[in-house]
Amino acid sequence: MDQGQVTLSDVQKLALPLNTIMTGSADHHSRIINWVVVLTDWIGIREQVQLGDLVIIPGSMQASASSAEMLSGLQTMGALAVAGVVLFSDVDPVIQTEAKNIDLPLLIITDDLPMRDVLKAVSSLLLDRQAQLSERGMQLYRQLSEMSREEQGLQAMADLMSRVTSKIVAVQDKRLELQAISVPENNEINLESLKEALLKREDLPPVLRNRKAAARTRQSHWQQLLPVENIGRLLTPIISGDRARGYLSIIGPADELDMLDKLTTEHGAAACALEMAKAKAISEAKKELRGDFLEGILAGTVERAEIDRLKMRLDHDTDQPHAVLTFTWNDEQENSIRHLETAVNWVLSSHNRPALVHIYGGTTVTLFQALRNEDDMGSARELERRLREYLEVENRDVVMVSGLAGPADSLNDWPMIYQQAIQAMKLGQRLEMKRLVEYDSLGVYQLLTQLDDNPTVQEFAGRIVGPLAEYDDRHRSNLVNTISAYFEHHGNISQTAESLFIHRNTLLYRLERIRDLTGHDLDQADMRLALHLALKLWQLRTDK
Repeated sequence: MDQGQVTLSDVQKLALPLNTIMTGSADHHSRIINWVVVLTDWIGIREQVQLGDLVIIPGSMQASASSAEMLSGLQTMGALAVAGVVLFSDVDPVIQTEAKNIDLPLLIITDDLPMRDVLKAVSSLLLDRQAQLSERGMQLYRQLSEMSREEQGLQAMADLMSRVTSKIVAVQDKRLELQAISVPENNEINLESLKEALLKREDLPPVLRNRKAAARTRQSHWQQLLPVENIGRLLTPIISGDRARGYLSIIGPADELDMLDKLTTEHGAAACALEMAKAKAISEAKKELRGDFLEGILAGTVERAEIDRLKMRLDHDTDQPHAVLTFTWNDEQENSIRHLETAVNWVLSSHNRPALVHIYGGTTVTLFQALRNEDDMGSARELERRLREYLEVENRDVVMVSGLAGPADSLNDWPMIYQQAIQAMKLGQRLEMKRLVEYDSLGVYQLLTQLDDNPTVQEFAGRIVGPLAEYDDRHRSNLVNTISAYFEHHGNISQTAESLFIHRNTLLYRLERIRDLTGHDLDQADMRLALHLALKLWQLRTDK
């Protein structure tokens, strides 16, 4: 079709109010409009209109006409092959049926809009399509912004954009989760295949995979082919502040994406940014209120009566038993705790247990996960495993430290179980354990961590293990690691040698050196226990 020609679909999308209804078949959308005329009376219609005209019937004429007069007039216009008829109020179903029978599309405006404005908009479109496109884009933005102010939400905004474009509109958040999707009635696209394709981050243009880079790029939209039945999309990042908060897609047959669709993605993304920024501000305010209350509970500064009265602030069912998971980075200086929180929330989005997430003290992400019963701790371990796998794929250089404790039977137990999870996490950090550390598996460490700051205990560990460490430094040997492996394998010489990749005789030589340097004979139970305790205390020291 000639790009200079204007169709009924163009008029509906670009000139008439956004909620204008068109009756008739899909074929009517491509009808060419030659000119626009205003009907002045029901007499002499043949002298007023011509082939291909878009006929506007003023509201006063429509209101004063009888059903018979209206039917007769429409039949005459149908015989003259006008492109369509614009009406300012709904019509009787009988008249709609007759219009359909004579192949005459009706465009029904339900807004209270002056006829003069409609005539001006259609005339402008016929004379200057590009100018009307720009004007329509601004109208769409104003209406979407108004919808956001009225708190109609992203779904209502997507529905409007879908009506304007007659295409699928999808709004996704930063994790590519669908926040809203609107599908036109005549859709023939397989929605399941489409939704699966939209979730693939690797299919985003490279610059959009980094949210900060997406905010800095000057390109306003991207056109892509999707792996679904030759379907394409126009994609625009939803920018708020210094990063992309989500993505807006207009989706349809690849050869039917047009300039209006491009304008809709650009103006729609700007309006969605307002909605997402507002939603984020509300969420942050709720999170802050929830966080203050939660931190008060964990710090023990909230009375039990107040906890029971205010627990609804948490917006979470606290009556179930809970596991407590704590996460931090091994090197807090190199990584953002907010980034870790985002990763936790991403894993939670597909986790089958409800959970409450909070950043405590600016250094630790704490997760309170509901359990189906007290034997359900495995679900918390599974969440931690998935999170660790996700972080390893995203950045192999990042090391996460995590602790687990529980179950907490009630909200009153949360402070104690939280402290246990923190203790397990910190122990894992000090021992450089690259795995989940569970409080219940700490064994003697639960006691030793309460003693390791005692000067006498520190002197005890340094006196026994210190000579081994000094020897290792001078001779570049591994006596400390050797005795640690020996205890880990319960004194089994063969297993210890195998774990260290050394010959059995080499291990026996090292054990003799350890006896000489520490003065502790491993064949004597009391000395073996003292050396083992000293080693564990040495491993807990903070001045490594």
